[in-house]
Amino acid sequence: MLKDKITEIVKSLSKRFVVSNILVSSFFVVILVGTVLLCLPISQRNEITVLDAAFTSVSATCVTGLMTINNFADLTVFGEVVVLIMIQIGGLGLMSFISLFLMALNNKLDFSNRYIIKDMLNKDSFEGISSFLISIFKYSLLFEFVGFLLLLTQLYNGTAYSIFQALFLSVSSFCNAGMDILSYTSLLEYQSNIVVNFTVISLIVLGGLGFAVWFDISRNLRICHKMKYRFTYFLKSLKPHTKIVLIVTSILLTSGTLFTLLFEYNNALKDLDFGNKLMASLFNSVTLRTAGFYTIDNSILRNPSKIFMSVYMLIGGSPGGTAGGLKTTTIFLAIYAIYSEIEGKVNMRLFNRHITKRNFIKATVIISLYIAFVTGAMLILTSIEKFDSLDLLFEVCSAIGTVGLTIGITPALTSIGKIIIMILMFIGRVGPVTLLLSMKNRVDDNPNIKYPKTEIMVG
Repeated sequence: MLKDKITEIVKSLSKRFVVSNILVSSFFVVILVGTVLLCLPISQRNEITVLDAAFTSVSATCVTGLMTINNFADLTVFGEVVVLIMIQIGGLGLMSFISLFLMALNNKLDFSNRYIIKDMLNKDSFEGISSFLISIFKYSLLFEFVGFLLLLTQLYNGTAYSIFQALFLSVSSFCNAGMDILSYTSLLEYQSNIVVNFTVISLIVLGGLGFAVWFDISRNLRICHKMKYRFTYFLKSLKPHTKIVLIVTSILLTSGTLFTLLFEYNNALKDLDFGNKLMASLFNSVTLRTAGFYTIDNSILRNPSKIFMSVYMLIGGSPGGTAGGLKTTTIFLAIYAIYSEIEGKVNMRLFNRHITKRNFIKATVIISLYIAFVTGAMLILTSIEKFDSLDLLFEVCSAIGTVGLTIGITPALTSIGKIIIMILMFIGRVGPVTLLLSMKNRVDDNPNIKYPKTEIMVG
C-alpha cells in the first residue's frame, strides 16, 4: 500500500508539474521539515530563533555550511542528527532517495521517476538510469564509510560522541557541506594533522568531481586491467566530459594552492613550517570547490586572497555531484568559446568531438544569471549592512557557490541580510536555470517554425 501511494504521488506530480518544479519543491520540503525539527526544544542546547533554525536548515540542505549558530554549542545530539540527515539528503537529492525506495519496493522505476533522476543528476540519457542510481548510493556510502574509519583513528577519544563526530565530518566532507561538530573553529586545530587533512581533501574531491566522472574512470580502469592495455589507452578512452572536469579541477587546485601560498605566506600561514604551509594551502584550495571547511584563519585574510577565493568559490565543483557553483565545465566552455571566436573557428571541436552551440548558450546563460544574482545581492547588502564590501562579496560568492567559507560576519548580518544569503544558498543548490524554469511551465517557441535569419551588431 505504501509503495502504491508513493508511486501515485510521484506520478501525479510528474503530470501536474515540470521536472524543475519537482526538483525545486523537493529541496523546499526538506528545508521546511528541517526548520520545524530544529525549532523543537529537543534539538536545542541553547535557544535559537526561527530565522536561525531556517538558516541552518537551508545551509545544511543546500550543503553550504554558512552558519548563524554553532552546531557544536547550540544543538543537541538530536539536532545534530537532523542536520546530518539534511546534509545527506541535500547532497544526493530527495528524489534520489524516493526513487531508491520505490526501486526497493518495486525493483524498477517508471518513466516519470527516470526523467526526474536524469534531469537532477545531469545524465545525458535514460540508459541504465536505475543501475546508475544504485551505483551512486553504493559508492557514496563506501566513500563515506572509508572516510569515517580514517577520521575515527584521529577523533576517537573513548566516547560514543566522538564516533558520531567522525561520521558527521565524513558525510559533510563528501557532500561538500562544510559543517562539523568538532569545535568553534572548524578544522583549525587539525591544521597539521595529515590524516584528517588528506581524508577530508579526498572526500571533498570525490564528491565534487561528479558521479558520471567516477563511473567513467572506474569503467575504463577495469577495461585496461582486464585487457592489459597501457595507461595511454585509459587516458584516450575517457569521455570528453571527464577529461574537461579532470583538467579544469587540476588547474584550479594547483593554482589555488599557489595563490594561497603566495598571498598568505607571511600572514595566515606565518606560524607554520613550509610543509604545513603547503598542506594548509592545498586544503584551502580544495575547500574552495564548495566544501567550506577551513584550516587557516579566514578573518585575517589579505584582500588579494579574498578576491581570488571569491572567484574560485563562484566557479565551484563539477556537475552531477555534490558540489555547487557555476561548475568547472561551464567555465571551460565559456573560455573555449572566447578562444574559438578569437581563432575564427566555425565548428567547435574538442577531443575529436563536436560540441553543440546549445552547450555554449547554456554556459553563457548560467554565467549571466550568476553575475545578475551576485550583483543584485551586493546592491542590497551594501546598502543595509555595515561591513566592508569585499567581505560582503566573499559572503555572497560563498553562499551562491554553496561553499560555506566566511570572514566571520554571517551571525552579525541583519535579518534581511540573512534572508538574502539563504536565498542565494538555495539558488546555488538547485541552480538558477532550474529555479527560473520552475516558474514557467509553458513553452512558447514552436521548433517547427523557421524564421528568416538576421544579423545583430555586437561588440
